[in-house]
Amino acid sequence: MSFVNGSGSDPDVFALVLRNVFGAKIKLITGYPGSSDINLAIERGEIEGRCGWSLSSIKSRNHDWLTEKKFNPLVQFALAKSPELADVPLIMDFGTTAEQQQILRLILARQVMGRPFLAPPGLPADRRDALRRAFDATMRDPEFLADAEKADLEVNPVTGEAIDALLAGLYHTPKAIADKAAAAIQK
Repeated sequence: MSFVNGSGSDPDVFALVLRNVFGAKIKLITGYPGSSDINLAIERGEIEGRCGWSLSSIKSRNHDWLTEKKFNPLVQFALAKSPELADVPLIMDFGTTAEQQQILRLILARQVMGRPFLAPPGLPADRRDALRRAFDATMRDPEFLADAEKADLEVNPVTGEAIDALLAGLYHTPKAIADKAAAAIQK
């Protein structure tokens, strides 16, 4: 199967995971300048699919592909399933060994964080907590959520505490697993 990717991008990384961790027969095709060009290549039959395409992007840019069932998602690259794709398997389900699970967790953890907000080191705890409370309140604000829905934007926040717990777990990844994860995303 041929998948198009941009070198170092999520689609490239995820296709390499399929090939290097699971032995999938994938031919990587790189060089398309952007998502619109990739989608046009799919429509023209130049390529057979793409790997690592976010549901929010599909919904905002190619909603008709969803409603008209013009594509078939094969697997979700995440640590947890999207409720909107309940019938699509999670890549974590294919990790049959503890080592594969650890490799996948290390590679996919960034999916949980998405586009994180950061503060400088040494931020006093009371300010950190105030920023977290303000962020969490914004993510629940009805007016904010209505505006996001009008713009067809996904709002799927993760709390600062959850990110702290995720990072703490990742920092305990054995070096041998980290090395294997790095090798898994190499061409």
